[in-house]
Amino acid sequence: CSDQRAPAEESGPHGPAARRRRGKLEAAAEESLRGTLGGGLGDVPHELLLDHGAFSTRLLDAAQRCAIDLIVLGTHGWQGVRKLLKGSTAEQIARLATRPVLTVGPKVTCSWDLRHILYETDFSPAAAQALPYAMSVAHAFNATLSLLHVNEWRSKESPIKAAPTTSQFFHEQMLRLGYDAAASNFELMVEYGTRDQCTLEAAAKREADLIVMGLNCSKALKARIAAHLPGSSDYAIVSEARCPVLTVPYTG
Repeated sequence: CSDQRAPAEESGPHGPAARRRRGKLEAAAEESLRGTLGGGLGDVPHELLLDHGAFSTRLLDAAQRCAIDLIVLGTHGWQGVRKLLKGSTAEQIARLATRPVLTVGPKVTCSWDLRHILYETDFSPAAAQALPYAMSVAHAFNATLSLLHVNEWRSKESPIKAAPTTSQFFHEQMLRLGYDAAASNFELMVEYGTRDQCTLEAAAKREADLIVMGLNCSKALKARIAAHLPGSSDYAIVSEARCPVLTVPYTG
């Protein structure tokens, strides 16, 4: 045997040895994916990406590089001390992403059969950004759309007084987006309480298959801190919902 070292071009990050290792890793990942999905991806066009480094950073870089339209994630939905220590990668990605993120929480039990969609709004620019997505998905799947506005406890306006204002807002927004509010299949709701609790209750009562809401984008440091802190109503909805949650980023 020889103790001579392999040439740099063979042992380097782009050499034959490295390519063989990447090939084996990709094959193992593909096999694992087939096992997870049962029948695999079949005839669905797909590309397997293999990367190294911080998961959230590499995933968002890949989404940008590949011009991805939608990021799909799962989350453990950790709360309390566990979230403080481990953090939530899904929440960090959702807050950093500049494209919609579909998050599937640990309590999701429904199949991907979109019959009823719940859109939640506080009339903020972030919420307004999400309305076209809710309308488009509802039309594409011929699904019923429920529009929910939650008057938080600190509000002095009762749901009865808020209902006309809310209705006018939604009709104006639909007109701006080119939808005929009179012909659209939607239900308008105004609830009074905490945002996360009211949203979860409305979704459960109407057996929603998808929740759509806006989310303000954060800077990297702020997103990392938020991923470890309790108290976010957005994260509470994602963690407790029995259906997937689509968050639409607002970067304004």
